[in-house]
Amino acid sequence: MTKIDKKIIEDIELLSKTMIKNNLSEVEITDGNFSYKLKKSVQDSPKEGKIEVSTQSIKKKDEPSLLEQALKSPLVGTAYLSPEPGAKKFVEVGQNVKIGQVLLIIEAMKTMNEITADKNGIIKKIFVKNESPVEFGEPLFLID
Repeated sequence: MTKIDKKIIEDIELLSKTMIKNNLSEVEITDGNFSYKLKKSVQDSPKEGKIEVSTQSIKKKDEPSLLEQALKSPLVGTAYLSPEPGAKKFVEVGQNVKIGQVLLIIEAMKTMNEITADKNGIIKKIFVKNESPVEFGEPLFLID
């Protein structure tokens, strides 16, 4: 039996009342770690019945998520995917890159900081758009 946090119990009670009020027979909620399924077993009246709650732990994959594998921004600033406006981008999805190759520039406090590849591989995904603001730790590229 999984121990359920008090806040979740309150949420389940609220959902139960909402289910009865709206004549719903089933609701399923997933919060990333657990899946909660509320199912009403109808007895005499559709407005009445017992709400059954089942909880299931969601198994996380052993492999890290895409965001965990991504090259992340080392600083806050504005991302530029090309060396100057109108120029060709430093890299494109599907392109091979080598350690140390410039992937983008982040401007912070009027200083242009080159962000380079941390490993050899292929650019699988670009998470940022040109001239968009980026935060520290925000995913920039997925290199596989």
